[in-house]
Amino acid sequence: MTNPQVVLVLQGGGALGAYQGGAYSGLAEHDFKIDWVVGTSIGAINGAIIAGNPPARRAEKLNGFWQHVASEGPALLPYFGTVDWLRPWTTAMRNMGTMMNGIPGFFQPRKTPMWDMARILPAHEAGIYDTSPLEATLNEFVDFDYLNAGQVRFTVCAVNVATGELKAFDNSGKNRITPRHVMASGALPPAFPPVEIDGEAYWDGGIYSNTPIDIVLDDAERRDTLCFMIDLWDPTERVPNSINTAITRLKDIQYASRSHEHLDDHRKMQNLRRAIRILARRVPAKDQKSAEIKRLFDLGCDSTISIVRLIMKALPEDDHMKDIDFSNATIAARWKAGHHDVERALRHKSWLKPLPAHLGMAVHELPQED
Repeated sequence: MTNPQVVLVLQGGGALGAYQGGAYSGLAEHDFKIDWVVGTSIGAINGAIIAGNPPARRAEKLNGFWQHVASEGPALLPYFGTVDWLRPWTTAMRNMGTMMNGIPGFFQPRKTPMWDMARILPAHEAGIYDTSPLEATLNEFVDFDYLNAGQVRFTVCAVNVATGELKAFDNSGKNRITPRHVMASGALPPAFPPVEIDGEAYWDGGIYSNTPIDIVLDDAERRDTLCFMIDLWDPTERVPNSINTAITRLKDIQYASRSHEHLDDHRKMQNLRRAIRILARRVPAKDQKSAEIKRLFDLGCDSTISIVRLIMKALPEDDHMKDIDFSNATIAARWKAGHHDVERALRHKSWLKPLPAHLGMAVHELPQED
């Protein structure tokens, strides 16, 4: 692989996104130059902070954002949370506090009562919470002039509410990326209302595809690529033994977004493209001038894709509300886990080995630790 573009793909997952912050901080410590960031939902927020700041400030700004949205809940909960047998209760109380009061600088409950779900509302109010505080927070942690200057390519995914189609907003195109594009990518219904952009309403891209790896693998540039894929939902957790763990498992499978299947499909396609080029070179020189042979030759490519896939391991106390657990301790634990997993991946270095001539794509996953 010669001078590959380095891509960061960030899955959605609410409070779980602190893991991505830790993972990026590990990459930054090893001076990885990121060329392109693709994100959905919380991955879009993390991605905007990375693409929207100079390299020397990215980890600092990411950490600042996560400190900004972290919360301890009611005053006594941090103390009771240190008692093992009380921890499930304190976690539930803290998450209930988030649902009742929101997260400062992120979202807040609407002042209008929500018990009448059939009441007709403007689209921007059709959500349980008001996400307008997030706009000011994004402006605090993201330099949108820097982001739109295109030092790093940035793609954010959202779903058009009217058509049900996925829309990718990209700073390499004609449109300027604003806080509202990032907010649209994280507008998960029914908690958050859609965000209007150019007269169209958009929801969280995660309801269509929570892992935007297809954006990278379908890219028309066909150049050598090293992709760090940071997933927040583990598709291989344990079989549930209660209703609570059943709901947790449901969310894991749903938001893991069939990543393995997508990767497998693209791996087969990329390997076929590589095979076409190998076979085309065996065609006699006189036949290579044929228009038909040239068309077939163009279906192939010589580029290779290496994907380093990191999957966040669930914490022992995680439940189905783990994606709204913004407690300081949990945020710190997830950040530390992301940093640790990147360090493991970089030590392993399997992704640095050249691929066999017949392969166009390889996925590298480290065994998970308990």
